[in-house]
Amino acid sequence: MYAASVTPVARCVSLKAISRSEVFQVPDFKCDAEAHAARSYPNECCGLVVNGEYWPCRNTAELPTSTFVLEPRDYAVAAIMGKVEAVVHSHPEGGPASESDQAVCSQGSVPWHIWRMPQREWLTINP
Repeated sequence: MYAASVTPVARCVSLKAISRSEVFQVPDFKCDAEAHAARSYPNECCGLVVNGEYWPCRNTAELPTSTFVLEPRDYAVAAIMGKVEAVVHSHPEGGPASESDQAVCSQGSVPWHIWRMPQREWLTINP
């Protein structure tokens, strides 16, 4: 069985305007990924977290409204730029992590963060 966690999200705010002593902070990459998902709708967006920042990638899937294939050249450039810490993609119609999401994530070494657009919440699955 795959471990997953769901995180409701508050409005994105610039962390530069919040002191480190604030109790609740939204990681910067999530705000950037949510914006990428909105621009990509109705297609799934995909990207990576590299050195704590969101790295948008191209979705080259044949059916981008229901799946994603991260452009390999985008991944290669991101890996050159820093440490790949997570895979990120959106589910424009919501829903849980797919069997494919779970299977591919389980073969990797980094978590997957999924932005469930209608629910406005994040789902994280771990390898």
